[in-house]
Amino acid sequence: MPERHAKHLKWTPARLLSWAAKMGPDTRQWVDAQLTLKDHPEQAYRVCLGLLNLSKDYPACRLNDACRLANAEGLMRLKQIKSVLKSNRDQLQVALDLESNLPQSHENVRGSSSFN
Repeated sequence: MPERHAKHLKWTPARLLSWAAKMGPDTRQWVDAQLTLKDHPEQAYRVCLGLLNLSKDYPACRLNDACRLANAEGLMRLKQIKSVLKSNRDQLQVALDLESNLPQSHENVRGSSSFN
């Protein structure tokens, strides 16, 4: 086995999930999804390690928030999570409910008789 492939022998899905769990439950969920998405878990090691190595540049809470957003929106690529972190989308407040309870009958609302 080539040396660069042999380095991955020390990693196991359990070890990756344990490391991800230290970052937070949403990070663990994202890593678990990556491992189950592939036919062989070893195929997901690189993307999982890439995500977990982001903890060198970002605090664990931000990484977990980015994974929460990724899990909610179905973002499965590492590039997408990096984009969330770089744009600080993980730090935005949860979007407010866009449906507001405005009164539907007031002087500015015209009925169907106003239109042909």
